[in-house]
Amino acid sequence: MQGSNELLRGGTQDDTVILDARMDLPSAVAAAVKVLNGKGLVALPTETVYGLAGDALEPEAVAKIFETKERPSFDPLIVHVENKEQLARLIRFSENERPVRQMLMERFWPGPLTILFPKSDLVSDLITAGLPELAIRMPRHPVFVEVLRVFGNPLAAPSANRFGRVSPTRAEHVLDELDGRIPLILDAGPTGIGLESTIVRVTVDKIEILRHGAVSEEDLAKIAPTEEAALSQRIVAPGQTASHYAPDKAVRVFEPETIDHHSRDDALICWGPIRHAEDFSVVRSLSETRDLQVAAQRLFSLLRELDRSDVREILIEPVPEIGLGKAIMNRIRRATAPRPRGGRVS
Repeated sequence: MQGSNELLRGGTQDDTVILDARMDLPSAVAAAVKVLNGKGLVALPTETVYGLAGDALEPEAVAKIFETKERPSFDPLIVHVENKEQLARLIRFSENERPVRQMLMERFWPGPLTILFPKSDLVSDLITAGLPELAIRMPRHPVFVEVLRVFGNPLAAPSANRFGRVSPTRAEHVLDELDGRIPLILDAGPTGIGLESTIVRVTVDKIEILRHGAVSEEDLAKIAPTEEAALSQRIVAPGQTASHYAPDKAVRVFEPETIDHHSRDDALICWGPIRHAEDFSVVRSLSETRDLQVAAQRLFSLLRELDRSDVREILIEPVPEIGLGKAIMNRIRRATAPRPRGGRVS
């Protein structure tokens, strides 16, 4: 691999290497494609969070994603495509649902919307957890798009973290999670959105929202009537486990009336200007100006920062559940959900 020492961060041969794609994109892409051609995995930036990418058409690479993330086989993956030609190889269209899907793709692709499609026989059942539908999106981040273009195959790419943990929004977060587990991370700075994509399933007459994300319910409703998926024990799309996006420390929704002398051992993530500083060990704000886009960008980074501190628990103040706020509260509720015995989603 060619490139200046400034582009490359990493220690011994067994360490994960970080290449700065902002300094030399062609060299970074070439390095990533070399790993992908060898059925290896690469962490890549998307506009939402950093993803752990492998060749979606190579079962060996797909299996490595599950192994590296410690992800259970019942949780399907999202596949990323560069264009509609790649899409056509992976799916079977349902004629009744085609107009709504077409409108969603025209309006929101490339971008942070994942759509379920009936999968073709080319797609391994491992990717879909044996389900008949495949979750697909077309990313817009220039680094991910260039890797897709040069590599030539679609890429399976869930978030680049161990399963159930906080999604990474910076290359350093990926290194914290996967150092030594993958050979390469392409660094393009912090991701723009900071939350994962919206996931939808299209029926004849409506759009079913399976996971809230950067494309809001209000935006989707301009295309067709929307409906939030009913809570179910059965996972039908990525990111539907009840406890998810969680740091190691306990996380609770903040209620002002619960402040007591024990709160001095805790951290607070508030909504709006910093307050209660005298009551908590650490106080951070999702957005002092109550900007939901800023809050989305900061949520996962703040959870990671406070998880590394010596506080006992992390409390988070709710945000308004309008627009992007629904996706933020979805992540907060999953971070605060009861965890299986042993404290970690498995």
